[in-house]
Amino acid sequence: MKILINVFAILIFISSLVAGKMYWNHQLDKQFETKPTRVGAAETKKDMQSETKNLPESIVKKLEKAKKTGNPVKLVIVGSAPEKDVKTWGALLKDKVEDTYGMDLINVELYEYKQMNTLQFVKSKTYEEITKAKPDILLFEPFLLNDNGVVGINNTIDNLQVIMKHIESENKDLVTIFQPSAPVYQAQNYPNDVKALETFAKENGYEFVNHWSAWPDYNEEDILKYLADENGQPNEEGEKVWFKFLSEYFTNS
Repeated sequence: MKILINVFAILIFISSLVAGKMYWNHQLDKQFETKPTRVGAAETKKDMQSETKNLPESIVKKLEKAKKTGNPVKLVIVGSAPEKDVKTWGALLKDKVEDTYGMDLINVELYEYKQMNTLQFVKSKTYEEITKAKPDILLFEPFLLNDNGVVGINNTIDNLQVIMKHIESENKDLVTIFQPSAPVYQAQNYPNDVKALETFAKENGYEFVNHWSAWPDYNEEDILKYLADENGQPNEEGEKVWFKFLSEYFTNS
């Protein structure tokens, strides 16, 4: 009988040791358990401020709203397509913007047109493609060089008013950013067209960015390193220069 009592006591003692060890192991696991870090509102705002540092307030507000609601902003890029098969500034920018912000915050659609001018864009009603896309932000290179000497800057402005009237009919809160086409070596009248486009943009409440500041002086031969044989078209290196300027604008990187 004594032996049974002793055996029973030993078993209870061992059970207590095992239970105790299991309890403390569990406590240690809880102590060192990795928990997800919640990003506070202030930190989120700080991150957005870094990425959107060079953007106008109207676009920043759209991105902040998209972050809160979960409904991504749509950026539509419209411009001239090169004759040669190179990755354009538009394609490079699309990748960069979506990689930086994520497609849950911003979606990018790219529309490039070969040998297009504003008169053709209006007459063929090609603007309807952009209208149907319903952009929240429109980055528009309005075929300025193709218009030069063919359409005339006054008619270009008239055509742009028609185009924008149709596009804005689908979104009254649209933010539009105009930019010129690529620079041309030793251009004469073309730079004045760029100034006229800038004036039109500012007088009508549109944004305007001029990537020419990122290129070598268009009067100097150095710029030829970045231009294709076709007049007014960038080569691969020129597309990168143009893209880099816009990357700084849209993502601060």
